[in-house]
Amino acid sequence: MAVNKWIKSVVGSAVIGSFLLAGTSAYAASASVFVNGQAQYDTITVEGRTLVKLRSLTDPKWLVFAYDSKTRIVMVHTKDNSKTVQLREGEKTATVNGEKVEIDAAVVNKNGLTYVPLRFISESLGASVHYNAQEKRVIVRTPARQAQYETLMRGDLTEARGIALGLMRLKGKAPATVPGEGYHYNYYTFPEGEALRFTMNYAGYSEAYYEVNEDGLAILKWQLDNVAEREWGTKPNFTSYVYFLDEFMGGVFTYGIVDKQGKDTQLGRFHQDSTHNLVLPIKGEKRTDARP
Repeated sequence: MAVNKWIKSVVGSAVIGSFLLAGTSAYAASASVFVNGQAQYDTITVEGRTLVKLRSLTDPKWLVFAYDSKTRIVMVHTKDNSKTVQLREGEKTATVNGEKVEIDAAVVNKNGLTYVPLRFISESLGASVHYNAQEKRVIVRTPARQAQYETLMRGDLTEARGIALGLMRLKGKAPATVPGEGYHYNYYTFPEGEALRFTMNYAGYSEAYYEVNEDGLAILKWQLDNVAEREWGTKPNFTSYVYFLDEFMGGVFTYGIVDKQGKDTQLGRFHQDSTHNLVLPIKGEKRTDARP
């Protein structure tokens, strides 16, 4: 019964598991944009300003959207009605709680979707924003995803691991792996006490090691392609680690811990219809990688 309770709770966290400089436009044309952990490949640049889809900010607990096709007005309000915003296509002003507000680029409608400037998102809608100048990366998070980010970086170990496995994974310059045939299991490991570093093994065809950075993105650091027989990056060395084996084709899930001497202690094995990206609590384990 306890295992089933954790399955439902952590799978939900993992599935949920996937971010702006407001004061200047210098970043606008060159920075990559991530909203709720997802890369925005269809941003629009207007007069040096980056515009993102308003719908990319969808958060059931935060914003409600409506569109009047006759007036071409988009209406947005927070769930608690503390903020009400109206935007009209082609205009550089918005109405926020009944007051006219200047925005730094005109609202654009493209393929039926409304695009708004990044600055407006931070100043008027209250999204959590961050600009990583070194990586030229804009990070936007809605309230629910900001709370999830807090858990990922310094919250409950088991929940953080579930979130980490659901993150968008960036491969950078690593070569694409050659697919195998008949994928039937995923095997993932975390160093003992940690959530921000992990490995993924895809049915033995390929292995990958990721580190979660300060932006809450999983960055590939090492990759082994057993099909193409090639390796990229630096392989990690976990002195002791916990593992989770999801044999999804057979509906079997196994988890355990390997100590510093290499001894494998299986902690559980059970049948479950859906266990993708599942992690379970390890009795007595305490988190050691929480970031302030």
